[in-house]
Amino acid sequence: LMDEPLSNLDAQLRQEMRREIRALQRKLGVTMIYVTHDQTEAMSMADQVILMREGRIEQDAPPDMLYANPRTTFAARFIGTPPMNVLRLSAGTGGATIEGCDAAGDCAIVARLAPGTDGRPFHSLGIRPEHVRLSGGDAGAPAVDPAGCVSVPAKVETCEYFGSDTIRGCTVGGQHLAVRSPGRRMMEPGARVVLAWERSAQHFFDADGIAGERKPGLASPTAAVL
Repeated sequence: LMDEPLSNLDAQLRQEMRREIRALQRKLGVTMIYVTHDQTEAMSMADQVILMREGRIEQDAPPDMLYANPRTTFAARFIGTPPMNVLRLSAGTGGATIEGCDAAGDCAIVARLAPGTDGRPFHSLGIRPEHVRLSGGDAGAPAVDPAGCVSVPAKVETCEYFGSDTIRGCTVGGQHLAVRSPGRRMMEPGARVVLAWERSAQHFFDADGIAGERKPGLASPTAAVL
């Protein structure tokens, strides 16, 4: 059992010690329980992650499954740097749209209005920052198929350059949405842009923050909105 053994080390030494501990565990072939509040340690070292919230298990899964299929909005927001964007939805004409930008008719329908997969209505949409790109203007970002994507108008609020990538903070209908792009992609705050992402990359959550069923390759998930 290791209880936050690296918490008092500087960033570079923590990185080195993560590798050393993982190599030691593999060499010895023993089971280790490693307690940490650092998601980087959990994701990079674990075979299985147990995410706790207020003394209860929020999700128990391998790191890649925890990242790709968060069971709740808490898990979605906890894992990832920056974490998954979670946007409130509202009922628009013909389907669900992002709350705050549907009234003017300028937001694409993100899901049809239909009963959720488990009988509960969906309340919010999740999308990873690296799955979002500026439509037609983000070289190096994942390609987006116009026929199977959602496009929304947005305003750039912040740009943070980290060397290997740039994180832009945008607003969509008054809600924050982060966009992660490779390399240096600086833009002036206040710039008006169009963001796009594949429908198949969307996650849906009900009012209690519980994820609905996601079917790989489903181009247009169905959802009901509170």
